[in-house]
Amino acid sequence: MVGLCGGRPCEWSISGQTHSSVAICDWYVAPNHGGKLLGKRMIQHFQRPDRMLYAISISDTAIAYLRRLGWVGPYASWLMVAPLPRLAGAAFSFLQRPGDLDFSDHVIGGGTPLGPLAVDLDRIESRRTRRSLDHMQRGSKEWSWRLSVCGNHSYHFCIARKAGEALGYVVVRRLESGRVRVLGKSAAAVITDLVAVDDDAVVLRALTRSALAIAGELRTVAAFTITTNPAHRRALAASGFVSPALPLIGRVLRRRSPVFMWLPNGPAALLKADGMALTFADAAIDFDL
Repeated sequence: MVGLCGGRPCEWSISGQTHSSVAICDWYVAPNHGGKLLGKRMIQHFQRPDRMLYAISISDTAIAYLRRLGWVGPYASWLMVAPLPRLAGAAFSFLQRPGDLDFSDHVIGGGTPLGPLAVDLDRIESRRTRRSLDHMQRGSKEWSWRLSVCGNHSYHFCIARKAGEALGYVVVRRLESGRVRVLGKSAAAVITDLVAVDDDAVVLRALTRSALAIAGELRTVAAFTITTNPAHRRALAASGFVSPALPLIGRVLRRRSPVFMWLPNGPAALLKADGMALTFADAAIDFDL
């Protein structure tokens, strides 16, 4: 084998329309086979006139190569971290949750059917309107595929409802000790995804605080996530997450924040970086951690 290029299949909602998409992952060409256009040919294998191609968490070498192929970017996501989520979750537990919101928790492991959760996920996705940022669709089809390939990962869902109607959810997963190098042997929690219908600020804040409570119950020393969504950033910051905007530690987070790029052809021709919502769920990072 002299090269490898993985494509993660998904569907995106762009300007309210559904489009086939592929996230390019694990792109590599052996050094002694460089200069033969293998990298270009592997990426072009996934190109279709009606398909969006994008990538997130890209090396400097890949950035330079993708630019030569006409991709735009790189643009930075925000890596945000909450230290000691157990303490933060306990502190927020004293605050009154929005009285008209109800919450339900679910734990789903790899290879496990979604069951009744599928209805909630589809309903939430169907209620996202043109006011939502362009995003990867996150209904039961997407989550069923993810669970079929995620191995022994277990996801903790918290669904927010109002008057019985599902309005959003947050997903948290405990990483095995040592998977995040800066934490050594300590365990961390990753917020894989955060979704609220039309990015409702109240729902997002309630869900981020629920995520802290889940991370605390999982006995982790830190919770972290990435996002490109300003509404997410505000909700996370209001819940005690440290952001790249802060002095000192913010520089460290900026250096570690994944960047993203896309090929501006077909349905992606009119995409704008500030109009796209990306999280760990949008690439293969979730499977690698």
